[in-house]
Amino acid sequence: MNLSDLYVAGGLEYMHVMTFILLLNMALIIYVAFFNAQKKVIHDKWIETIKQLGGFALAWGAFSTLIGLFQAFDSLEASKEVLPFQVIMGGLKVALITVLYGFCVFHFSIFAVIILRLTRKD
Repeated sequence: MNLSDLYVAGGLEYMHVMTFILLLNMALIIYVAFFNAQKKVIHDKWIETIKQLGGFALAWGAFSTLIGLFQAFDSLEASKEVLPFQVIMGGLKVALITVLYGFCVFHFSIFAVIILRLTRKD
């Protein structure tokens, strides 16, 4: 399974939101780094925004996983036949894609915040 298959399996309505947050954070990081390179003073609100957006991506991933698990358990409950254990575990694996992506966006954001704070010119 390649990355685009994982992206689609995670649910486009959830994955697109986190991708938008990632792109927005990347733009903010470039903006802050640009002003940092010019030795201009950067207001703390920009760095805090990067951190908060990363936290929102993590929360959105967890929320999306809970929605996916709820739907999976609802389908299992409605099923009239006993499903193999591998099928159930495959569904749980798919449900965890969104939280994993949210963690990746969060870690990227926190790493960027650490670098930006260490290199900031006061």
